[in-house]
Amino acid sequence: MQKKYAVLVAVLLVAHAAFAQLKYLHLNASVNGGYSQLVHKTDFQSTPLEALYDFIQKVNPDLTWDQFLEAYEIKDRFWQPRMGFTAQLTYREWPIKVIGEAMTSSSAYTRASYAVTMGLGKDFYISDSTWYFSFLGGYKYVIRDFGFGSNTIVNSVGDRESREDLAQFFGPKGDPIGRPSGDMFSFHVGFARTLDWYYRWSVGIDAFYELDLTDKLVRNSRMTTYGAQIFVRYKFFGKNVEPNRYFPNPGGGRRH
Repeated sequence: MQKKYAVLVAVLLVAHAAFAQLKYLHLNASVNGGYSQLVHKTDFQSTPLEALYDFIQKVNPDLTWDQFLEAYEIKDRFWQPRMGFTAQLTYREWPIKVIGEAMTSSSAYTRASYAVTMGLGKDFYISDSTWYFSFLGGYKYVIRDFGFGSNTIVNSVGDRESREDLAQFFGPKGDPIGRPSGDMFSFHVGFARTLDWYYRWSVGIDAFYELDLTDKLVRNSRMTTYGAQIFVRYKFFGKNVEPNRYFPNPGGGRRH
């Protein structure tokens, strides 16, 4: 009985200590929109495109694989619009960030992609905390990208009419280029401006590069992506970088 009480007391003490640390957490969420390029470097001869090539070659035996790629304007990279939401969590002033994201896929803007990133990063405020730079470098795990796969193949086709035909031919089912999740190295650089006197709202731009580190024995096609996005960010809780700005400063600053 005494042992049970001791365990209960220990749990309560740990829980109390954990709750005491909540006041040091900083949480903000962003709405994002921009463009990115997916560099997937797929070997198309290992995909269903090979079957389509064989079908066409029966009609035109002189058609080579390179001519087939050129005729359909098939590339191993393409641009897509991106939009969605991110949430960022930090603790005290530690240079560590944890970010969760629900964005449209880099393969197809009509599909969703979910991921979590953890790494070293920090925001550097300047000009009376009106502006700030931010950076993040670390590990990103793509939980699932619902656009990676058939949509990646279809959107690699540059010719619009052919792309629409292939979309009906392949359909969205299956994983023709491997699993739609992976390990990434992520690097972000941002620049933003705070909008209100309470340092809660800010708007800015974020440039990013994400390198696919997934073992090529697991999945040869890459999720490597780079691009930029505009964001509107709101801080739900966390200590402000400076006291609230209740009144504009006639001298030009924004402190109270």
